Amino acid sequence: MDTFSSRPESATAKGKTRPLTLSTSEIPYAERSEWLREVICREYANVDVTSPTRQVLSQDLAIYPFDNLRLSVIRSSGISLRRQPFEPSLASHDAYLAVVLLSGDYVLEQDGNEAVLQPGDMAIYDATRPHRIHCPRDFSKLILSIPRPLLRARMAGIERCAALRISGAEGVGAVASNFVRSCGQNADAFASHESSALADHAVDLVTLAAATTRPAVFSLSDSRAATLVRVKALVEKCLSDPALDPAAIARRTGLSPRYLGALFGAEGMSLMRYVWRRRLERCASDLADPRRAGARIAEIAFHWGFGDASHFSRAFKQRYGRGPAAFRRGL
Repeated sequence: MDTFSSRPESATAKGKTRPLTLSTSEIPYAERSEWLREVICREYANVDVTSPTRQVLSQDLAIYPFDNLRLSVIRSSGISLRRQPFEPSLASHDAYLAVVLLSGDYVLEQDGNEAVLQPGDMAIYDATRPHRIHCPRDFSKLILSIPRPLLRARMAGIERCAALRISGAEGVGAVASNFVRSCGQNADAFASHESSALADHAVDLVTLAAATTRPAVFSLSDSRAATLVRVKALVEKCLSDPALDPAAIARRTGLSPRYLGALFGAEGMSLMRYVWRRRLERCASDLADPRRAGARIAEIAFHWGFGDASHFSRAFKQRYGRGPAAFRRGL
């Protein structure tokens, strides 16, 4: 049996976003729990899967590339998921997941918090950390997968917002929820460059909505948060410089390499890992942009600071699970 059986993709015009579609419909009943566990472990987080009812387990997923994010549309029978404290095994797991509930009941637990969601509500959680999700009956939801470094760069203290309910009935939460839902409803119609532009707005709105739940006091001081934002802004400005390294960043910011290391260490990564990640994300964005279709892959890699095409190809495949040429073709 093919471990990851998928439904045929819907017909899309050239340049439109093509989803990865996965379904239990062709999986024997007795094998669905293990099949779905493997799918979720591959795409989101290492979890244990159980069905809280006697109903036959079923789930349909459509996962859309959304620039350096991913937007998932999920319909499922009742299910319970529990992530154990294992190390993330895939780069795609290093993410915050923003959930928008469309129908059914949804309980999310992480770090001692519990978010009980109603349709329209949102919540975020860290896919790399232990969590529990309980849905006692049929439900549908959207998941916006956002790389952790990207969301942490937008908002200090984001880790304190896990599993806190964001109301979808009013305020910024309603705006963010409606925006993500609209993206899910129209995802088949977006061209790659449109998805890229919408992804930035989605992250901004999710950040604003999450900020409404952030405690007034959190561990990262305002001064340190501001410094981190300033350093990341410099990195963005200088990504195309192949000589960009910790020493160069230290000179340009007036900070010591040791302090820079500690600053990014609190983010769970090294400074250069952050630089390489942002370069890869910029390359991925260009490869998906039809306006750059005439640019050679090596040209794009060199433009964003990679000095060796082979090293770039290996790093890109490790980050995205496929080489740059296959990524550009949408394979």
